[in-house]
Amino acid sequence: MSEEKPAAANPRLDRLASRARLTIGWERLWPALVGLLSLAGLFLTVSWLGLWLELPPQGRLIGVALFAVAVLVILVGAVRLARPTREEGLARLDRDSGLPHRPASGLNDRLANARDDPTTQALWQLHRRRLGEAARRLKLAAPSPRMVERDRYALRAAALVAVVASAFIAGPEKYARVAAAVDWRSDGAPAKGFRIDAWIDPPAYTGKPPILLPARTGAGSDAGGPAQAQKVQAPVGSTVVVRTSGDSEVKVEAEGGLVAPPAPKSGERADAVTAAQTTAPSQPLPKPQTASQASDREFRWELKGDARLILRRGDQPLAAFDIGSIPDRPPTIALTEPPTSNVRGSLTLSYRINDDYGVNSAEATFAKPILRGKPVTGRSLVDPPRLALTLPPTPGGLGEGQTIADLSEHPWAGARVTMTLTAHDGGGNEGKSEPVELTLPQRPFVKPLAKALVEQRRNLVLAPDDRGHVAAALDGLMIAPERFMPDPSIYLGLYTADVRLKGAKDDDDLRAVADLLWQMALQIEDGDLSDAERSLRAAEQRLREALDRGASDQEIRKLTQELREALDKFLAEMAQRAQRNSKADRSQRPGRWVSEKDLKSMLDRLDEMARSGDLADAQQMLDQLQSLLENLKTARPDGDGDPMGREMEQSLNDLDQMMREQQQLRDDTFQNGKQRKRQRNAKRQPSQPGQQGMQGQQEPEDQADDGEQGDDNADNRSDQDGMKGLEGRQEELRKRLDELRRRMKQFGMKSEQGLDDAEGAMGDAEQSLGKGDRGGAVDAQGRALDALRRGTQGLAQQMQQNGQNGEANGEDDTEGQGNPRGNRQYRRDPLDRPSQYSRDVLRGGILNGGPGAAQRAQQVLEELRKRLSDPARPQEELDYLERLLRRY
Repeated sequence: MSEEKPAAANPRLDRLASRARLTIGWERLWPALVGLLSLAGLFLTVSWLGLWLELPPQGRLIGVALFAVAVLVILVGAVRLARPTREEGLARLDRDSGLPHRPASGLNDRLANARDDPTTQALWQLHRRRLGEAARRLKLAAPSPRMVERDRYALRAAALVAVVASAFIAGPEKYARVAAAVDWRSDGAPAKGFRIDAWIDPPAYTGKPPILLPARTGAGSDAGGPAQAQKVQAPVGSTVVVRTSGDSEVKVEAEGGLVAPPAPKSGERADAVTAAQTTAPSQPLPKPQTASQASDREFRWELKGDARLILRRGDQPLAAFDIGSIPDRPPTIALTEPPTSNVRGSLTLSYRINDDYGVNSAEATFAKPILRGKPVTGRSLVDPPRLALTLPPTPGGLGEGQTIADLSEHPWAGARVTMTLTAHDGGGNEGKSEPVELTLPQRPFVKPLAKALVEQRRNLVLAPDDRGHVAAALDGLMIAPERFMPDPSIYLGLYTADVRLKGAKDDDDLRAVADLLWQMALQIEDGDLSDAERSLRAAEQRLREALDRGASDQEIRKLTQELREALDKFLAEMAQRAQRNSKADRSQRPGRWVSEKDLKSMLDRLDEMARSGDLADAQQMLDQLQSLLENLKTARPDGDGDPMGREMEQSLNDLDQMMREQQQLRDDTFQNGKQRKRQRNAKRQPSQPGQQGMQGQQEPEDQADDGEQGDDNADNRSDQDGMKGLEGRQEELRKRLDELRRRMKQFGMKSEQGLDDAEGAMGDAEQSLGKGDRGGAVDAQGRALDALRRGTQGLAQQMQQNGQNGEANGEDDTEGQGNPRGNRQYRRDPLDRPSQYSRDVLRGGILNGGPGAAQRAQQVLEELRKRLSDPARPQEELDYLERLLRRY
């Protein structure tokens, strides 16, 4: 019998078999490794939980020995594991590959009856060749130790969780607690761990978080070499806190700008150790200080400048910190606009506040009053007024703010004073603005006797040592009482004030006289008010107070309705007076007074501003309403005897009407162009499908084109008629403006450049309309509108100057009485009516040179909705407009 030849070498099969043996070996070894890792995790857990610190040396020795025995058992079991054989590796390949007939194991087989039978040999070779082809598809799966079957309760995961949790508990003492397991010394207690917590608390007003100072901690081992100083920045006034526990050898040294806080009061922690025990309060530490009296201690310092903090354990430094102090700069405050006042005497201040952290409060102080053109050097009977400023509604009170306050009843009201704004921050710093001179606004008085009494009251308060001048003035006011004082009580009041003034012995008596003069002035001024006027003033005051404190929408709506009802009663009373005095009022020109519709429109705008949160504009609108109501009672027809004044008034009215018509004409021209464009686009769209038809349809298309051409001719004729109408309206406006300019020249009024430019722009618009150039016409009409506004403002200034010529002698009397001359928002003509700018305020709600924020937002939304409803716009633009409006 012949022996079988050895099988041919298969390198790939050999490599796969070696990898399979390694895989089997890893699967057999892995459970032992998991047991070893779990045992190590158990050791770390009990160590970090502090078990070794609580056991005596014998207990620690026994515990470590048990862990060592367990490790030895696991290692012995791992060493005794059987090494995988080649047959096991081949069988693993067959199992992982899933191929039939076990190709890996089959290639390792030998023919049992190796004979020289050619048929047997042929079949055997064919079998091996097929196995070799199948062996090419052999593959080895990843190791699978099947730990789920061995550890059904997942104890290995619990060990991992325990290790992580105990690590957090041990904190920085991990190494020391593990090292304690092998500390079997019996001659002393085990070394305990120590803990150091250090941080910096910035002052609360800075809003800064605490700054942690990392320090090294441990137990029973060398803490390491010298610590390198860490640089830290903290605000001045911060509190540096260091707490130590567990080791009395820990020392804390402070150098430089660290100030010890005051000594602890009775009732505070007795075990707390502070730097105050060795240093006087509020004094820098000139030398390193050390405190190590107890195992649990606390150190506190206040940072006043750059300092150094060193933590030691014995002679070994643990940490060092170079603390740089960040100075607290004083705040800054400055006016953003000149102070303004309204007709009722309220003062409006706009300002900006800046600081590195924030401010706590701000105020306006007044000093250096000027009386009769000279600075007051003596004492004042009352303290100067102080005005608390409203902080901006931002974090820290930084940014731009505005305060509206009424100081009109203060005795200093009406005097020229120096105002300074001051801001205070949480660190005790304060910043001041540049001094500003202004006339402190006072309540306006119409009756001459009331004006005189208020003036003497101011003189008495500001110059009490010169009261002889006040007494002489009171004596002069009592001359010929039968002619100037129809009410005997007024004379008796003056006489009483004069007697009490001459007999005053101290400042309290003088202040009583000043109060009497004020009460008399109020009685003279308001004593003859009707019930309607009193109700109107009370409603105005309640609404003003509600706006000042930011009341709710319901309250503001209720107070606005009360003001509306009081205004209706007042206007009804004014109408009855006008009927009784129809002869005297017959000379009044129509349009002299503001209309009832304008007043109610102002109330509607005021209510809308207040409900939208625009309180500043609401305050200004209320000021204007009060101004107009005062003018309804105090204005006089001084311009009736002045032809130029009447002509200026008529010119202003004509210009106002022209501006309205020019604006309407511009809108019509623009809309005409848009409508024409939409018509053209609509006609082009139906013709596009026909352009893609067959040639056989050419004849009907030509007929359609002929029809469209006829429609275009009709549209062109209609368009020309529309353009002629616009051109005619523009020509009429230009001729009216030319006639107005000629009339102004006849009365000797100055020519306004704005009116000249307006006439030229109107001519350009007229020519553009004649040529069919709508775009050029709209531009020229816009220039005409701007020029008309400039011309109207110039004419209003002429009227103001013309009226002030007759008031030059009494101008000083009205200064400071809520008459802010020169303020564009409150300009008035000689008839005391609103100027063109103020009329714009009444009709359009314009404040501060433009619409309020709420009104502008509403206008933008209306324009977006209008464009969205236009079907001629492209779909892409409509989608964009819809996205813009989606949130609304």
